[in-house]
Amino acid sequence: MLCLQDAKSFAIVSAMNDTLINLEATLFCGQTFAWTKEGSTYEAVLGGRNITFEESDFSALVAEDTMLSHYFDMEWDYEAAETELSTLDPHLAMLIRQYRSIHILNQDPWEVLVSFLLSQNNNIQRIRGMYRTLSKTYGTEVDPGAFAFPRPSQLDCVSEAQFRALGMGFRAPYLVSAISQSHLLEFIGSLDYQAAKELLKSIRGVGEKVASCILLFGYHHMEAFPMDTWMQKVMKRYYPTKDETYFAPYAALAQQYLFHGERLGGRQ
Repeated sequence: MLCLQDAKSFAIVSAMNDTLINLEATLFCGQTFAWTKEGSTYEAVLGGRNITFEESDFSALVAEDTMLSHYFDMEWDYEAAETELSTLDPHLAMLIRQYRSIHILNQDPWEVLVSFLLSQNNNIQRIRGMYRTLSKTYGTEVDPGAFAFPRPSQLDCVSEAQFRALGMGFRAPYLVSAISQSHLLEFIGSLDYQAAKELLKSIRGVGEKVASCILLFGYHHMEAFPMDTWMQKVMKRYYPTKDETYFAPYAALAQQYLFHGERLGGRQ
């Protein structure tokens, strides 16, 4: 277990190359379901490691750990993107001021695929619970009480009925399909955005929105613009004559701010 403790808590921290990251918004805005937080302590199992740290130790953490620096996307120029997006319209500029420095995480594509299959007709709290259930039931215990998300090979023999018994509901057959077609993820990185999206949609349960989420959070396609019911409301209310091209080349980051702001209703 990597453990950094006993430090004063704060929500936005200075990190590599003076880059900022809003940990609270980044980790709990709906792009990952792996993290928990107690007090100022964040914890998740990533890459078979139990990661635990205090907010104020984050800078030291990513400076020393290249895997976590990549995971938190510390080298991408968020400041430049936020500056440009803020010039587009007052609503987006307000959200960027309020939730400044949301990052797009570089996650494991397999975990993203399953997570967003579970996200359908669901809320973040329940998705996080399902994620933990799968981890505890079929994943590897890397530290006492800390379980890695199961790999496809660990789920090979799990039936649709067994997934339903765990509370996965109508998503159970989607999980079975994802397991059998998990090899497709190996080819996605070599394809352009549209071709990759079409290949992902060959997996049962993966539609336009889920495919966009996989390409954004699993492959860092910053042109992605996932559209769920929250975003449909946003676009209808604030951008009725526009589409994702209005936010280019930073559509994905704009979507994160718009989604997060709409879901929280302006709350921190």
